[in-house]
Amino acid sequence: MYRLYVHRDAKRDLDQLWETSKTATAAARIVALLEDLQGNQDLLDRLTQHDFGVGRSEPFHVSKWFEHWNKGKDLWRLKLWDLEAVGLKYRVVYAYTPGIRQYNILAIAPRSFGYAEDHPLTQRILRAFDNP
Repeated sequence: MYRLYVHRDAKRDLDQLWETSKTATAAARIVALLEDLQGNQDLLDRLTQHDFGVGRSEPFHVSKWFEHWNKGKDLWRLKLWDLEAVGLKYRVVYAYTPGIRQYNILAIAPRSFGYAEDHPLTQRILRAFDNP
């Protein structure tokens, strides 16, 4: 059975999104998705299927964060298509631990941060990965 855990850093990200009316929409949709995932083993299983939902065929798109995945860090990104449609560009960044079948939501990140290795958000995500 898969489990979903939300890291304290990701909880803080969500708290910040609730602060404005525009981003509260993103927070509400992301929270709804996380609740859906927690109650649906099939959907949780999709979180490790690279390109699940490509071309808007599903409500969200899953992709590996290849730069770190190739270094042995099982990091993934999830994009919600309905948020994209209204100009809210956020990704849910998470890790998967196969031995215990657990997903760890590490960040709710604006897509604009670009995933650069030296970006403070990337560094925060990597710390959260190492210290769940």
